[in-house]
Amino acid sequence: MPIVNTIVMRTILSIILCIPGFIYSQEYFLLDSLKTDFKVNEYVLNTQDIYDINKDINIYNVFISENKILLLSVLPDLGEKILPRMNEKGQNWEVIGYEKIKNNLFSKNQIQNMLQEWQLNDSPENKTLKYKLVKKEGETYYVSKVCLTELFNITDLKFPLISSYGTINISEPKISIKQMQEVFKKQIPNEEFIMDVRNNNFLRNTDVPYSFRNYLSKEYNVKGNKAYQFWTFDGWWIQDGYNEYRGIDRFLYIQGKGVVGGSYDFYFRFRPKIVSENYFTISTNALWNNIINEKIMVAKELK
Repeated sequence: MPIVNTIVMRTILSIILCIPGFIYSQEYFLLDSLKTDFKVNEYVLNTQDIYDINKDINIYNVFISENKILLLSVLPDLGEKILPRMNEKGQNWEVIGYEKIKNNLFSKNQIQNMLQEWQLNDSPENKTLKYKLVKKEGETYYVSKVCLTELFNITDLKFPLISSYGTINISEPKISIKQMQEVFKKQIPNEEFIMDVRNNNFLRNTDVPYSFRNYLSKEYNVKGNKAYQFWTFDGWWIQDGYNEYRGIDRFLYIQGKGVVGGSYDFYFRFRPKIVSENYFTISTNALWNNIINEKIMVAKELK
């Protein structure tokens, strides 16, 4: 798909899904079924360190195979009043009746077929907020208020082979966002750095072809485990809605454990205006500081 059309489609889809009364068939992942059919590793991230609000994110690494992870991130509700700011604890889940979901649950085969199609044409647009996760506690079912769905492939391809979009490649050459910014400015001097959220740059220069992808930045030890930190090269193309195609953005990966840390700048950049006069959850300058310094949240289980 041409680059300009891709950006336009992102914007249109974001607007449509936000239209009041717009109806589509909601589909659900059932956590118990996922745990029966696949290996699932769960972690909790706290937003305090990088977004200055006290909320939890529940992340689920669903190992479809040894080299493929379906990542489900249950994000907190930002539609609640937040007073006092430092003591908030948003709810990620709400009660739901089984009768409401039973006919719209993904089966194992449906998940595998969906991901097979996804992998054949992997692109940022596949990252989505349209699915929800359901968990059962006792006899009560709870549904996520907001769930981000992403797919990652795991590999160790060595240069000059270059991995495709959506790949966690632990053997590729390392490059930081600061280094990429310098390279970008030298090679594309007439275009603003697309990752700089301060630029309000919603249009891309399509005369210069380059690819969006995940880059390995650094590796270090976390609780005796070798951890690999990645970041996502993409812009901020949607002006009036979520840039969810950015996904988890910066993230930390440990072999065998999956994604154990990350950031969700696209989500925490905005908050619903109906609950706050301040449209931004975090200032643009603070958000850019998180990006350029590659700040992430690390799972509570590994601290």
